[in-house]
Amino acid sequence: MKQKLYLLLFLSSLVTACGLSSSHVVAFPEVELYRLQPGELILASSEKDIPSIQAEENYFVQVEKAGLEDTDLVVGLLIGGESRAYPVRLLSLHEVVNDRVGGNAIAVTWCPLCYSAVVFDRTIEGQELSFRASGYLLNDNLVLIDHPTDTLWSQLLGQGIKGARRGSILKVFPSTVTTWGIWREAYSDTLVLSAERMGYEEELADPYSGYFNSGAAGLSGAGQIDSRLPAKELVLGVVLGENNKAYPLNGIMKERIIVDQIGDFTISIVWDEIQGVGKAFLGDITEDLSESSSIDYGSLTPVPSQLVYWFAWTGFYPDSNLYQPR
Repeated sequence: MKQKLYLLLFLSSLVTACGLSSSHVVAFPEVELYRLQPGELILASSEKDIPSIQAEENYFVQVEKAGLEDTDLVVGLLIGGESRAYPVRLLSLHEVVNDRVGGNAIAVTWCPLCYSAVVFDRTIEGQELSFRASGYLLNDNLVLIDHPTDTLWSQLLGQGIKGARRGSILKVFPSTVTTWGIWREAYSDTLVLSAERMGYEEELADPYSGYFNSGAAGLSGAGQIDSRLPAKELVLGVVLGENNKAYPLNGIMKERIIVDQIGDFTISIVWDEIQGVGKAFLGDITEDLSESSSIDYGSLTPVPSQLVYWFAWTGFYPDSNLYQPR
């Protein structure tokens, strides 16, 4: 049986993806801790093959010097009033950026096999960690290793799975995977991680661009097969205690607002047209929303959610509920 730990999420300390703080404090259900089984970790590469980025101030440039196309993918975040964009083509080469934003030590992590970006707080119980890719995969997903404890961490679980901090849970800062054009329009004062400033002399191509556009899923190409959706359909996954559910991104785009029930919690899944992303919030937001009014994201309580390929989601949650778009 999996061990369990009660986790009180102080969402007032998180910054929502739209950049506004929530004043709500919510006790979500207990989080299941992962018990690693023999043979589950797959060694896919050497640690030296995927060096992390130790961000420095001079690695970042203003919008006008970004040198990105509007269609280029970025991971965007806003923490403590500071917005940053990390080009996915750079992240695909390094997978981890150790940075400091808005006074917070953070790790921007990207798993190209799963199309998953997660931004973690690097400070846990007063100790500041730095992260890099370990070379291992768990269910085709990035496994991180930290310094100085050498604990292995699952990106999608946000948990220590082996080592001194096994069972510890990392705090997550909301982030957005979107296009540079959309992010730049929303945050014109954003700073951008620059390949040129990092010493790359030639224009970078994303080594996973062919993979993103192919039918291959995961390291083997087959991935975890669940025929309810195509393997690489993008979903927004939500986990609340023992209950979890996936929402196809295409369905969110079509319906704009989905009010649903997960366990004892009513949640709203929303398509943010400005940022071009799906988001999850606590409660039925339609109760106080008229047809002509816009959504006040700052008044809502965000629910942790994850954009990811379907095969990767079902790798961790094989019995996941799946929302059926109308």
